[in-house]
Amino acid sequence: MIKQKINQFNDWLAERMSLVLSMMITFWIILFLVILPLFYGAPTSVVLWAQYASCTIFQAIALPVLGYTSKKASDKSDKMLEEMYKMTQKIEQLVEIIEAREEVIEGEVEEILNTSSWAIKD
Repeated sequence: MIKQKINQFNDWLAERMSLVLSMMITFWIILFLVILPLFYGAPTSVVLWAQYASCTIFQAIALPVLGYTSKKASDKSDKMLEEMYKMTQKIEQLVEIIEAREEVIEGEVEEILNTSSWAIKD
């Protein structure tokens, strides 16, 4: 019971965090927070610049962009799957119509063959 509630809370929290972190406004906020300290004291050596770049740019700034692009790709995939589903339904309807017409045609052909004067009789 408690484990299930914890899992539900974790799922809820992960969904909300994923949504917030994948928004472009998050990117701009983090970018501002990353650049702001440079006005007060920039790194003074190559090592410090490398640390700054790896910690802030690659982790903080890239995260919202990656989340945003994956959300866009997911939206496109969802739309494509929905279109494929609708097409499949239409194809199924067409197959049903064709099968119904085929039965009617077969019945008419059989009727014509049975009523015609040149029909083969056993």
